[in-house]
Amino acid sequence: MHFPVMLPRSRSRSQALRISPVATRRLSSLLPLLLILAVPRFGATTNVASSGNIVDESWYTRGVPSDPRPATDRSVAANAVAPAQSSLDACRARTAAYLNESGPRPPFPTLCPSEGLFEVCDVKGPIAFNITPKFIGTRWKGWGTSLAWFANYIGGLPEKHLGRLMDLMFTRDGLNFNIVRYNIGGGFNARFSPQFLSKTIADWRGVPGFKPTQTGAYDWQADKRQKTVLWGARSRGANIFEAFSNSPPWWMTITRDVAGATDPTKTNLRPEYESSFAQYLAAVVENFAKDPKWNLTFTSVEPFNEPLEGFWKAGAPHEGCTFKAPEMGRVIQKTAMALKSRGLKTKLVGVDSWSPYTTAFVSKFASANMLQRINVHSYTGTPPEGVSLPRWTNLQYARMRNVAKRLRKEVWVSEGGPIGYEGHPYDVTLYVARQVIESINILEASAYVYWQAIDPHPAWTLIKIPWGYPLKKAAGEIQQQGILLAKRYWVFRQFAKFAPQGSRPLRVPYSCWHSVAAFYNEKYSFVSVFFVNQKAKTVKLKFGLDQFRTNVGNPTRVIGHRTTWKDSYAEALIAKGKSSVTITLEGQSFMSLVFTNIALKKGSLKK
Repeated sequence: MHFPVMLPRSRSRSQALRISPVATRRLSSLLPLLLILAVPRFGATTNVASSGNIVDESWYTRGVPSDPRPATDRSVAANAVAPAQSSLDACRARTAAYLNESGPRPPFPTLCPSEGLFEVCDVKGPIAFNITPKFIGTRWKGWGTSLAWFANYIGGLPEKHLGRLMDLMFTRDGLNFNIVRYNIGGGFNARFSPQFLSKTIADWRGVPGFKPTQTGAYDWQADKRQKTVLWGARSRGANIFEAFSNSPPWWMTITRDVAGATDPTKTNLRPEYESSFAQYLAAVVENFAKDPKWNLTFTSVEPFNEPLEGFWKAGAPHEGCTFKAPEMGRVIQKTAMALKSRGLKTKLVGVDSWSPYTTAFVSKFASANMLQRINVHSYTGTPPEGVSLPRWTNLQYARMRNVAKRLRKEVWVSEGGPIGYEGHPYDVTLYVARQVIESINILEASAYVYWQAIDPHPAWTLIKIPWGYPLKKAAGEIQQQGILLAKRYWVFRQFAKFAPQGSRPLRVPYSCWHSVAAFYNEKYSFVSVFFVNQKAKTVKLKFGLDQFRTNVGNPTRVIGHRTTWKDSYAEALIAKGKSSVTITLEGQSFMSLVFTNIALKKGSLKK
């Protein structure tokens, strides 16, 4: 017999997570809707599915009795030299002034040689701090994934495989994702782009368009595979939908190729089709809203994808289109007009470039004022010599945040992932966890959308399945090999379950911005805290919630979940009836703590 514990999520569909009988006895006295998983000790791992061929381990650690990486690879910052404490404090002060724009702007780089809670000099005794009820940003909109390419693949799989994959992504038993980004395809012209005759490209990255020719009618039956996944996500509780474009339809482009221009630094959209492109986007959004079979409202629409980077070249194996800033301004204006003329309430957002380019555009061009939200990718480009990628990322996030605040616009990480970071897949997992935490604390984003939840690249994918054609053969390989869950899957499972839609991000101490994130959920009365330790060294933490009320309705319980190279989703009941705890965070690990039955003290709220 299994005890169903309901997890918080602002959705109509209810899903229950089955846990062990031992946990049942421990939780049987808890009646509130909330209560999060508890088993008596770390080390017991809960499977997403207790039956079938879903493997509860990353493929690169399964069956390995000890850490397989060389000792030199076990610490992301193994070669970092910790500075003297006095110089570190001085550097932190300068950096804090820079990030908050509270003082003179020092020359770049300002970020410290060693920064973050777990990258400082050796500290005797536990590192202690408090989580206070000071909110940052707006209410959290949620977690999600873009569909596009992987949906154009798995949407053609048999239902028994597709259904499992959808459950792993969009239910409470899975990742609890509530945001879906739908790719409005540009289609392709096989005559001018013979490379699209490649079976792999045509069936995976070649997303069909809805207007296959200039003079032809719209084909609203197109893109069946991606729409199948979109429908499956909504039926499982996804409730925020965004449409985005990688390229205009092929017949609007200069090269007649949705992969890009001959010169990737130049736009591929013909100037005379700027209005037509805007109308195309609006028509697709309108059709989903007004078609009774769908009745789906896109919350937002994005005309671009990395338009300023100069990546997109004709003949490449996927869609892409470069835009210069003036061209982007005109497309933004015309898309806003097209949406308004059709009476659509869908928000116009942008510009989905890497953060330095997004910051430059929205801070300099008046057309950005027409955007109702800023979308930014987590990628920040190559840092200057002598500056690490994480520190460069922090600086770019701070700049983007300051511009967004000045314009009074919300920010989403509309595409995240480990681009530019190389290493063992487990180290990449910890890097992505840190990136998410920094996007919460420094960028002050209100949503995080992973690029592709399912991807053939082992360093990117959250869920690994065989890739290949024909799909009937691939389905047989899935049946034989199973569905494998990466360590990143379990990290995002903790984020999305314990910081669900509607939670409020809490300000953590500055020294923790790179390693700790915290949320308060008023509806379900809990505080969640997330930690990432990229160092090989174990760290002791002592922290509390002194300014929160505990034991509200029922005794407060502190429940922990941990992901290490060895454990995917270990669980433990840490404490009962306490508002402060001391924990040991293993080296190279990710951990979340949930304090249940918590409320704000009267008059303690800080903005």
